[in-house]
Amino acid sequence: MNPLEEILEMARKFISGEDRSMEYVTSMEGFAVEHFMDSEVFEFLAEGMSLYRPWGGPPYWSERDMIQLLEDFVREFGTAG
Repeated sequence: MNPLEEILEMARKFISGEDRSMEYVTSMEGFAVEHFMDSEVFEFLAEGMSLYRPWGGPPYWSERDMIQLLEDFVREFGTAG
Protein backbone atom coordinates (compact mmCIF):
# COMPACT_ATOMS: atom_id res chain seq x y z
CA MET A 1 0.00 0.00 0.00
CA ASN A 2 1.41 3.41 -0.91
CA PRO A 3 1.46 6.26 1.65
CA LEU A 4 -1.59 8.01 0.18
CA GLU A 5 -3.63 4.81 0.38
CA GLU A 6 -2.44 4.31 3.96
CA ILE A 7 -3.45 7.76 5.17
CA LEU A 8 -6.79 7.46 3.36
CA GLU A 9 -7.35 4.17 5.20
CA MET A 10 -6.43 5.88 8.49
CA ALA A 11 -8.97 8.61 7.72
CA ARG A 12 -11.67 6.03 7.00
CA LYS A 13 -10.89 4.27 10.29
CA PHE A 14 -11.45 7.53 12.17
CA ILE A 15 -14.64 8.33 10.24
CA SER A 16 -16.08 4.87 10.94
CA GLY A 17 -15.57 5.35 14.67
CA GLU A 18 -13.12 2.47 14.94
CA ASP A 19 -10.58 4.80 16.59
CA ARG A 20 -11.11 8.47 17.40
CA SER A 21 -8.54 8.77 20.15
CA MET A 22 -5.99 11.54 20.53
CA GLU A 23 -3.26 8.90 20.18
CA TYR A 24 -4.64 7.79 16.83
CA VAL A 25 -4.82 11.34 15.47
CA THR A 26 -1.27 11.91 16.74
CA SER A 27 -0.15 8.82 14.81
CA MET A 28 -1.90 10.16 11.68
CA GLU A 29 -0.13 13.46 12.14
CA GLY A 30 3.25 11.73 12.48
CA PHE A 31 2.56 9.69 9.35
CA ALA A 32 1.60 12.86 7.46
CA VAL A 33 4.78 14.63 8.59
CA GLU A 34 6.92 11.65 7.58
CA HIS A 35 5.37 11.09 4.16
CA PHE A 36 3.68 14.31 3.05
CA MET A 37 5.56 17.29 4.47
CA ASP A 38 5.50 20.21 1.98
CA SER A 39 2.62 18.66 0.05
CA GLU A 40 -1.03 19.38 -0.59
CA VAL A 41 -2.00 16.40 1.59
CA PHE A 42 -0.14 17.80 4.59
CA GLU A 43 -1.56 21.29 4.08
CA PHE A 44 -5.08 19.86 3.92
CA LEU A 45 -4.75 17.92 7.19
CA ALA A 46 -2.26 19.83 9.34
CA GLU A 47 -4.50 22.33 11.12
CA GLY A 48 -7.17 19.82 12.09
CA MET A 49 -4.73 17.20 13.29
CA SER A 50 -2.79 19.68 15.40
CA LEU A 51 -5.93 21.17 16.98
CA TYR A 52 -7.91 17.97 17.63
CA ARG A 53 -9.04 18.02 21.27
CA PRO A 54 -12.55 16.55 21.33
CA TRP A 55 -13.18 17.76 24.90
CA GLY A 56 -11.42 21.12 24.61
CA GLY A 57 -13.98 23.46 23.10
CA PRO A 58 -12.98 26.41 20.92
CA PRO A 59 -10.42 27.00 19.47
CA TYR A 60 -9.80 23.24 19.45
CA TRP A 61 -11.37 20.86 16.96
CA SER A 62 -14.16 18.54 18.07
CA GLU A 63 -14.71 14.98 16.96
CA ARG A 64 -17.40 16.26 14.55
CA ASP A 65 -14.92 18.80 13.09
CA MET A 66 -12.38 16.02 12.47
CA ILE A 67 -14.97 13.75 10.90
CA GLN A 68 -15.91 16.55 8.49
CA LEU A 69 -12.26 17.27 7.66
CA LEU A 70 -11.50 13.62 7.02
CA GLU A 71 -14.65 13.08 4.97
CA ASP A 72 -13.59 16.07 2.85
CA PHE A 73 -10.07 14.65 2.64
CA VAL A 74 -11.29 11.25 1.43
CA ARG A 75 -13.54 12.93 -1.11
CA GLU A 76 -10.70 15.17 -2.35
CA PHE A 77 -7.83 12.68 -2.41
CA GLY A 78 -9.58 9.31 -2.50
CA THR A 79 -9.67 9.21 -6.28
CA ALA A 80 -6.05 10.36 -6.66
CA GLY A 81 -3.53 7.92 -7.95
